[in-house]
Amino acid sequence: MKSLRWWILGAALGTFAAGVSVGMAIPRVEVALRAEVAGQDADAIYVEMLTEKFGLTARQRRSLAIVLANSRREELAVLEEAAAAQLPPAIQNRLLAVRSHTGSRIRAVLDDAQLARYDRDVALTPGVSQR
Repeated sequence: MKSLRWWILGAALGTFAAGVSVGMAIPRVEVALRAEVAGQDADAIYVEMLTEKFGLTARQRRSLAIVLANSRREELAVLEEAAAAQLPPAIQNRLLAVRSHTGSRIRAVLDDAQLARYDRDVALTPGVSQR
């Protein structure tokens, strides 16, 4: 009987945690969808949503925009500092594919003289593979 109580408590807590997670994720998904449709910055749309929902003043809007911009910079700094080896193999492969594709696109833009210099620079840059 005691194990049944623990199981029910665990199920209730798990359900609560899942609900909280979904509740926190839905506004971000909505912002991302709005940004994609409108072709706007997701942070700007999030500021607009919070302004509408909570009646923010102009000063609060500016402060919120600064908070979000700082947050994005901090998140990017964490991601940039992470070594590729720390990422799961599937993400490493996707990252390498994106970098390779970007390198191919850069090479397509350059003329022959620029391409020769680019290839030389890439070969001399530590940690950068020829794309």
